[in-house]
Amino acid sequence: MSSLVTALPALLLAASPVDWLGGISDVWWAYWAIGAVTIVGEEFLPLFVGIAVHEGELRLLPALAALTVGGWGATTLLYALGRWKWDTLRRRFPRIRATGTVSLRVVARRRITASLLVRFLFGLRIVLPMACGAARVPLVLYLPLSFAGSLAWSALYVALGYGAGDMAVRAMGHLDQAGEIVGTLLLGGALLGFVRWQRRRRERKAARRAPR
Repeated sequence: MSSLVTALPALLLAASPVDWLGGISDVWWAYWAIGAVTIVGEEFLPLFVGIAVHEGELRLLPALAALTVGGWGATTLLYALGRWKWDTLRRRFPRIRATGTVSLRVVARRRITASLLVRFLFGLRIVLPMACGAARVPLVLYLPLSFAGSLAWSALYVALGYGAGDMAVRAMGHLDQAGEIVGTLLLGGALLGFVRWQRRRRERKAARRAPR
């Protein structure tokens, strides 16, 4: 129990993806920790979980379940916030005020698509599930669709991370483990850079659509 108490905070508060890769191991609390920080880990987390799965540090199905349920639970809480506190949040937080109108328009036009893609839409990832709640998207529709979207998002980025690990091993051939890890991190970083670029581009588009 003492080892659990000392190790869990280190995993939760890891300062970088390298810390995650070094700190993750196949124990039950690691999967709970992954699920708990999925919403703040963004694409970093599933990418490096995929690398950890490739390196044998984690098992695929529990890791995928942790990411899926963690992301789905967070978007469900955001939905609840939007359903009951939308006006308060818009008044208090300028960013929600700026993107809230765009999000409500998206939900009004395509509530099924919006519910399915709450984990995918860069720039609206926090506000869109709130808007689904504010627009009173029925729970019987929102919950299964947002779960399916969370599963698809988790599977996609875990697969990218796993593929990065596999490419690193192939590229490094018979080099030692340190060389494999360096190559894996470089490939993962390249993937992450692309994801970040896409995110910034979508955020700029969302900002241009927002009313002045």
